[in-house]
Amino acid sequence: MIILHEPGIIFLKSRKTAGSSLEIALSAFAGEDDVITPIDFGGPDDTRRAELGYPGAQNYRKPVHGLFTRPTWRDWRYFLQGKPLRKHHDHSTARRVRRHLPRMQWHRYSKISVVRNPWDYMVSSYYWAHRNRESLPSFQSWCLENNRLMNRNHRQYFIGGQCVIDHFIRFEHLVKDLRNLEERFPALRGVADIFSGMSAKKGVRPKTGPNLDEFYRDAPQVDQLIRKRCRFEVETFGYQAPNTGAA
Repeated sequence: MIILHEPGIIFLKSRKTAGSSLEIALSAFAGEDDVITPIDFGGPDDTRRAELGYPGAQNYRKPVHGLFTRPTWRDWRYFLQGKPLRKHHDHSTARRVRRHLPRMQWHRYSKISVVRNPWDYMVSSYYWAHRNRESLPSFQSWCLENNRLMNRNHRQYFIGGQCVIDHFIRFEHLVKDLRNLEERFPALRGVADIFSGMSAKKGVRPKTGPNLDEFYRDAPQVDQLIRKRCRFEVETFGYQAPNTGAA
């Protein structure tokens, strides 16, 4: 999650949407007063950002006295684990970010996030969850057991059922949409080119294997649940369901 005071944007990082790569790219435009959250606390993505010479995590912590002023369950968990309190984290929800920003700043800044075909998103989540396993469970069984993931990114998109994102970047057209973003925000000129050179968290999904049609042909219950849970993505961005051969 990143807040850039100039040009006045809030990047709400959704999951499995190349968010880490975009987070690194946006860091290149950060000043000392901007907010940058850690990606993996000294892991390869934070290391990559440092190697590129971009600013790292900054201005995301909360003072300890925050425990006595509207604390959250996450605050108490970090406190009990001996970790520093954080106002913001990499996948901060829209509600959480609003909570920790001045009211006028939240309303004045443009909120940005990435959206992805929900059927493809679940396949990506499936492979990511089993990245360290040699054998894979049934796709349908896993998805039904983890159905909460289907619309998990809505926590970045919505507050109280209302979409707060001003500019969506489509995962399927990342570079194109980033260039459009540059037109809207000239201070971000070059972000598309920087992003093109990123490769954060890639290499998990195999290059060969079942395509989307094949995955969902054997997972009709998952297909139907995605249609129900992800109506926003389908209706707003025109994402097409896989061809399962169903009548």
